[in-house]
Amino acid sequence: MSEVPITPELMYRLLVQSVKDYAIYLLDADGVVLNWNAGAERAKGYTAAEIVGRNYACFYSEQDRANGLPRLNLELARQNGHHAMEGWRYRKDGSAFWAGIALDAIYDDDRRFVGFAKVTRDLTEQRASEQRFRHQSLHDSLTGIANRMGLVERLEAQFPEIVYGSRIALHYIDLDRFKPVNDVFGHLVGDDVLREVARRLEALAGPAAFVGRLGGDEFAIVQLGSPDGAAVADMANAIVAALNRPIQIGTKTANIGASVGVAIAPGDGSEIPDLFRSADLALYRAKHDGRNCVRFFDASMNQQALARSVLELKLRHAVDAGDFHLAYQPIVDGRSGGVTGYEALLRWVDQTGTHVSPAEFVPIAEELGLMPKLGEWVLRTACREAATWPSPLTVAVNLSATQLGDEGLADLVTSILTTTGLPAERLELEITETAVLTDLDRASATLKRLRDIGVAIALDDFGTGFSSLALVRALPLTRIKIDRSFVSDLDGHDASTAVIQCVVALCRGYGLATTAEGIETERQRDVLLACGCDTHQGYLYGRPGTVVAATAAPLPRQNIHPTSPTLE
Repeated sequence: MSEVPITPELMYRLLVQSVKDYAIYLLDADGVVLNWNAGAERAKGYTAAEIVGRNYACFYSEQDRANGLPRLNLELARQNGHHAMEGWRYRKDGSAFWAGIALDAIYDDDRRFVGFAKVTRDLTEQRASEQRFRHQSLHDSLTGIANRMGLVERLEAQFPEIVYGSRIALHYIDLDRFKPVNDVFGHLVGDDVLREVARRLEALAGPAAFVGRLGGDEFAIVQLGSPDGAAVADMANAIVAALNRPIQIGTKTANIGASVGVAIAPGDGSEIPDLFRSADLALYRAKHDGRNCVRFFDASMNQQALARSVLELKLRHAVDAGDFHLAYQPIVDGRSGGVTGYEALLRWVDQTGTHVSPAEFVPIAEELGLMPKLGEWVLRTACREAATWPSPLTVAVNLSATQLGDEGLADLVTSILTTTGLPAERLELEITETAVLTDLDRASATLKRLRDIGVAIALDDFGTGFSSLALVRALPLTRIKIDRSFVSDLDGHDASTAVIQCVVALCRGYGLATTAEGIETERQRDVLLACGCDTHQGYLYGRPGTVVAATAAPLPRQNIHPTSPTLE
């Protein structure tokens, strides 16, 4: 059998005809199909007999043909030698597919233009996959709303409008009580709560705004359409109101609430990062002001943020250097005036000689994760110094929420007592309702271990929270400290006297001791004694200071004016 000579032309034609993943064919100068390979038949559904001789414009939509797109693409390929594009093309049966297309102008050996080579590939699946990936990259997988990246992308599309006088409001939202939901009900319920939050925010946003989840329990609404101040305030207040409504998940009810910081472009930021920073500062102010409220950005927040940054740097250095000291306020027997112990109060004088209030630096130390180290320093120092006092004088030390949440706290206290030689019964640890409720089960277990050691436990600021009575039953307490707000009212309010009588009776019923804080006048002392509260603390008996020669002798009376400021 004679062999057919394989010429380069034949080899090329066979190669092109056998390719099935690409539609490869030639067009004349007007776009008429001249040949057709197997890949073209597979991609577009036409046989060679059906399509050769027809104009390739039949692969375009009717709208594209009306707009002259087939002719324009040929002209671009002719002018540039090559033209690549992607777009919708249509098969014989009318179905659409996403095509990747390359058009090349073809010249003969004499450089005469003869037509076009066209290569088409069906990219429908690849495009769908890319779109799925893109959607996932721009949306929160839990709630389905935009994530931070998606929110920023949409903002970038809208931000040029501010050049023409448009205004854009960014509402930065932080859920106030979401962590207890996870702790009490579990993360599955927590996830459902986040989904419901997203749903409520989307309902608020409507068509003139869009919603995103920035991460964790932080969300945002971007308000478009140049809203005026009243519209922005209405939206912010509506957010707080919507998230204050209880969220029902099955048989569980979650009460969260929200804080909102608002910034408006271009006044509060002409660039997206600046707008976010302004909204974040406003949110910080809302949380600082008690949460569950709205705050709008103002320029003074920049100065406050700078001052806070400086304070953070100083605080980090002070913690590393142990640049603090303890002041001790006497705790006395109200009937005899004799000192029974002292409360250790943390004090900090920075390098400039400025006295920084614990109310200012302790919350920052908590946020920065410095409290474990700082709290241990306070506990160790107080126990070491109290060990030098005559027995049975006690020392009371405040515990932070971070310390109370540390499962190793009881072991640490045991180690410190052993090292310093202070008997456990001379140490009293003071806790607050807020610290306990951060994780009630863990706090209860930790406090029980501390009581087993012999350490006393006092609940501070009693009467200022919502769950104090329940905590008295749930926790292994030895003492209740009546908050100064009730004591200060004793000079003229019978209602406060009745409250204190009830608290004292409650404590007697549970076998607990009571201490009244913030006593500044003789009348307050006398009323408290009449109510049966014998252990006292306040400026009437002494300000925080240095324990020079600690004894159990009575303290001299101090003439403290009833309106003296409280510095504890």
